Amino acid sequence: MVLCRDSASGCINMTCCLVRDLLPLYIEGDCETETERYISRHLEACSECGSLYHMMKEPLDLGSAEMKASACYEEEERRFRERYYGRLLTKAACLFGAVLLIMLALKLLI
Repeated sequence: MVLCRDSASGCINMTCCLVRDLLPLYIEGDCETETERYISRHLEACSECGSLYHMMKEPLDLGSAEMKASACYEEEERRFRERYYGRLLTKAACLFGAVLLIMLALKLLI
């Protein structure tokens, strides 16, 4: 958490606190025109808020899209195999049981 303190006096600087609270809206372009002008003037004058703005504006690297797609594909493939082979095993067990019952019924009738 970044403290909103004036570096010279150590007192709480409400302007910096306000600007830092509004930075996400400013970056997304969701502020009113007057607010945008106020924030941009403050960012030019305050190096701490300016550096925070530049840090927040940089995109985060969360890994390549190929890695994400590969991980998603592997997870989907695993879930598909579990469902498919689980159902296949259930069907095979039911078929085996049915054949066994038919064989027992025929043996009892003979």
